[in-house]
Amino acid sequence: MINHKIVKIKRSKKYSDRFIIYFENKSVLRVSEDAFVLKPMKVGDLLSDSDIKELDDKMNLHEAKEAAYRLLSYRMRSIAELSKRLIEKGFNDVEIEFVVNHLIELNYLNDEDFGKAFILEKVKSKKIGPVALRFELVQHKLPSELSNMLIEKIYDEFPINKLISFHLDKRKIIKNTILNKKDQNRLNNFLKRKGFYWDSIVSVYSEWGIL
Repeated sequence: MINHKIVKIKRSKKYSDRFIIYFENKSVLRVSEDAFVLKPMKVGDLLSDSDIKELDDKMNLHEAKEAAYRLLSYRMRSIAELSKRLIEKGFNDVEIEFVVNHLIELNYLNDEDFGKAFILEKVKSKKIGPVALRFELVQHKLPSELSNMLIEKIYDEFPINKLISFHLDKRKIIKNTILNKKDQNRLNNFLKRKGFYWDSIVSVYSEWGIL
């Protein structure tokens, strides 16, 4: 078994909660303060390869957790989105699984809570329809059953016909006034881009008497 002699220990200038361990063979090991407290080290100590790997693994987990906390400090995220961002930052599957499970236990990661907040913001502020909402939601890779349930609930709270009527009001459409072909096509395309199904659009047109 090869042992590595510690020749220098100093606190990181960039990260105050980390120590940098220098070895006789010129290699360097970063150690979190928590790990250092649990396993105190001093100049002259010898560490085996397995000791170094264990400390390095703990440091990687520590950094993965810190990265996840930073990402969540900006806004809520789905489990899949956070996992993807951690992959992009270079963490491996074991580290990501550990961090995700840790955050789920703390309820810092919750797909249902994320989905509710995300959907409410999109529908309440942008008044989008189910086609657009589903397109935006699918990027966060929520379980399909959860997505379907949340979409159904939000349009119970914000009925689709009222959302379409909101857009007609905003565009100053006058009830019982037939639009010319150009204006009709422009309105049709706008509502489709907003994510409403054609059947729903036609139904509201009929209510407004603008067909």
